[in-house]
Amino acid sequence: MDASNYTILCVDDEMLPLTLRTLVLQKQGYQVKTATSASDAMQILDTSHVDLVLTDQLMPGGTGTELARQIKLKMPGMPVVILSGVNEIPTDVTYADLFISKVEGPKAMCDKIRAVLSKRDATD
Repeated sequence: MDASNYTILCVDDEMLPLTLRTLVLQKQGYQVKTATSASDAMQILDTSHVDLVLTDQLMPGGTGTELARQIKLKMPGMPVVILSGVNEIPTDVTYADLFISKVEGPKAMCDKIRAVLSKRDATD
């Protein structure tokens, strides 16, 4: 799997975590687009090619699980990964393909994203 063939939309309302995640993903070879809100993310998805959405769970104006629901209603095949500092899995996480705790660290995040993309490619 060549990471440079994939574009990830990274969503977080906080600039420092968004920048750090972007750098980690770019170091792995991914193309990265960023959004600071669920509404920005939906606009990007309407106008750009994206292979996977990586979103923070807790954001003002809407949670990552709410964004996952919006995405899946519009684009059922779009993989959505939710990243959270809260270890408790939200009850409405069913729309997400994967829930990752931030405490797992960047390597685990990249490994799990790679697995989600590989699984998607195997079913296409």
